[in-house]
Amino acid sequence: MKASDILDFDDLRTKVVEVKEWGCELTVRELGLEDGLKMFSMVQDIDDNPAINAEDVAQVVAWGVVDAETGDRVFSDDDISALAKKNSKPLMFLYQEIIALSGEEAAKN
Repeated sequence: MKASDILDFDDLRTKVVEVKEWGCELTVRELGLEDGLKMFSMVQDIDDNPAINAEDVAQVVAWGVVDAETGDRVFSDDDISALAKKNSKPLMFLYQEIIALSGEEAAKN
């Protein structure tokens, strides 16, 4: 086995979810190590208490919502500000689905 065999392997789980407020189904993907660590660090304040804002939620959604066929991100980093202004219910739903796929509890332990 070569490094390229492992690096080319798509090992991030995906899940199709229904977003009722937007009238569509979207594919969410678990976060890779780099984005997952960024996400976990941005949601903790200096006293290790949850501290999340709209831009953080939008960032995680942008990282985790992907095209079902290509696996490419649906939202770019340029979309984050506009995404943060959308209805909180579907954004929080997507955020929670992405965190669940990414193993929040496993990462904390």
